[in-house]
Amino acid sequence: MKALKLLFLALTIIAAGAGLTAAQVTIDIKPGAPRQTANLAAEEDNDLINEIFSPVTERLNLSASQKFRIANIATATMLQAGPLFQQLDDLEDQLSEAAFTGQLDESKIKQVSETQAAVISAIVSMKARAKMSIYRQLTVEQRVVVADQFRSRAVEGGLGSISN
Repeated sequence: MKALKLLFLALTIIAAGAGLTAAQVTIDIKPGAPRQTANLAAEEDNDLINEIFSPVTERLNLSASQKFRIANIATATMLQAGPLFQQLDDLEDQLSEAAFTGQLDESKIKQVSETQAAVISAIVSMKARAKMSIYRQLTVEQRVVVADQFRSRAVEGGLGSISN
């Protein structure tokens, strides 16, 4: 759970940085000055897009506008889900505490596990809504590519999701 949370937080930070960098008003760039900031933001957006659509990212040929909107959707979802992942960690700590006291408190375990189920359900719902919003950003041709990839993953026995 910790590794998943760390990956999620890393993607959140990368995506948030990309969104904030793109939203800045005016930056004076002197002739000959490195353009690392702009390149870094674009690279972070591309990394996020690749994470979402791998292995068909190149085939989608997303426009800069699509990449920006999709990165914003993903960033907003990750930021919104962050506190839920923290809540899951806290609940896991409560379960560990209940298990390691030497006396098993069934009612406490049931209560905490039911709360965990509700939090996980909320995260899954957020993810599904984000996928729908991302899907709406695609053209008809791009949607076909994504649908074909989904079907091929399902046939291979995978979960068939765009992202993990």
